[in-house]
Amino acid sequence: MGTNRFALPSPGARPTGVRWLIFVLICAASWLLYLHRYSWGVIKPALRAENPALTDTEVGWLDAAFLATYAFGQAPTGLVADVFGARAVLVLILLLWSLTVVALGWAGGFWPLFGVRAAFGLGQAGAYPAIGPVTGRWFPAAVRTSVQGIITAMGRVGGACAPPIVATLLIGWCGLSWRVALLAIALPGALLALAFWLAFRNSPREHPGVNPAERDLIEAGSSPPAAGGGARLRLGGAAGFSLFMFLAYAFFATFADMLYVNWIPSFLVEGKRLSFSAMGWFAPLPLLGGAAGGVVGGVLNDVLVRRLPSRRWARSGVAFTGKLTAGALILASLAVADGRLVMVLLLVCKFFADWGLSTQWGATTDMGGRGAGTLFGVVNTAGSLGGFAAGPLMGYLKQHHGWEGLFLGVAAAYVAAALAWLFIDCTRRLVVDTPAR
Repeated sequence: MGTNRFALPSPGARPTGVRWLIFVLICAASWLLYLHRYSWGVIKPALRAENPALTDTEVGWLDAAFLATYAFGQAPTGLVADVFGARAVLVLILLLWSLTVVALGWAGGFWPLFGVRAAFGLGQAGAYPAIGPVTGRWFPAAVRTSVQGIITAMGRVGGACAPPIVATLLIGWCGLSWRVALLAIALPGALLALAFWLAFRNSPREHPGVNPAERDLIEAGSSPPAAGGGARLRLGGAAGFSLFMFLAYAFFATFADMLYVNWIPSFLVEGKRLSFSAMGWFAPLPLLGGAAGGVVGGVLNDVLVRRLPSRRWARSGVAFTGKLTAGALILASLAVADGRLVMVLLLVCKFFADWGLSTQWGATTDMGGRGAGTLFGVVNTAGSLGGFAAGPLMGYLKQHHGWEGLFLGVAAAYVAAALAWLFIDCTRRLVVDTPAR
């Protein structure tokens, strides 16, 4: 008889390392998510040059098209991932958003572009609601927040890589058109979808390569999964108030983050008179600071959770301190005249702002339980609404109060996000299991 190539070692064997393969796949998805997302800003000048009939207002609505469907798709895809598993969801959305990256190059006119941007937002909406609960199922509780911090950091690195890869390497050095450049960065998405289908499983218990020792290592310190049934949000009492403050935090934090997505390049060129070449080097700095902050914040979370008697304040203390420090640094940047020094200051600002991202992931895993995907979706929906609101509100602040007014608005959003963490209790379960029938 033939041997089973997936036969597991004996229970006393050394733990296998399949969880680290899963870690690499998730990090790659997070990196590609932001590379594709930030490529829109890179190719926007070329797209506008070929579509001179597009007005500034219409281009603003193209920005909003992504955020609208991104917000709408969060909770539904999180729920689908909870019910059917992250594997199928991640494969499908990787294919969808990669196809829309390519389609952007062949869509002409406002409404076709609007449709492609909306489809792109819908495709990307399910990424983190599906990925978030995976970290709870595939990594031991002792290192889970550190892993989450690295995953979020890889997203920031992907965004920072968009200008040099798309503009400098593919268009500049390789001489590709912007359409072919989009095709080049979309192809890895299809390959990654195939890798997820072949190598990923929804939990260690479903993966044929995981031995009992690795499964026991992963499940150490975690609650056993509930059998069957569904999940629902708790909307009343102290848990409901904690959920409301969590949503308020997500709204204000994402609002502030839109400064780096939509305004920093214009700030450097128009406000600080940097050349486009210099802008290309300095604009990614805050994202790199955010990536480092995500890693440090994840490690700090895990250390404090182990050493402090209160899990709640171990998490809330990190997020509160980070957002409050970020608000102070935004205010300090107003006193700096040199745009390059401002970007160094904003690098430090984003470091502290984003070291709370791992806290958000960890708290969502704590409060969500087996319905963590649903909670990820709800929280990310609130954040996406904050990003949607940032478009017109930041434009109003810039138009009527200049760069100083815009930066003051961002500082206020950071302070509001920090204060919300004083009322968020990660020890309260926000998603409760409903029994199977």
